[in-house]
Amino acid sequence: MISHSKNGGVSPDDKPQLMKLQEVCKMLQISRASIYRWVEEGIFPQPVILGTGGNGKRSAVRWYESDILAWLKAKPKGTQKDGS
Repeated sequence: MISHSKNGGVSPDDKPQLMKLQEVCKMLQISRASIYRWVEEGIFPQPVILGTGGNGKRSAVRWYESDILAWLKAKPKGTQKDGS
């Protein structure tokens, strides 16, 4: 449920939480290379690009915490079995 402030806006507690790359890496205990590879393969949530550097490359990316948690929740639980 969204709570509204007296001025009619959404309260600060309801704003989306953004995570830095290093926070995502720490949370999932994986490397930044793995995250970017998974993003490229389409198996991990896309980042939000907040800015670009003078060279046109992205300079500030974040992930919505809710996207990461939903992705994690959708992962299968239990032990991994190989095909042998």
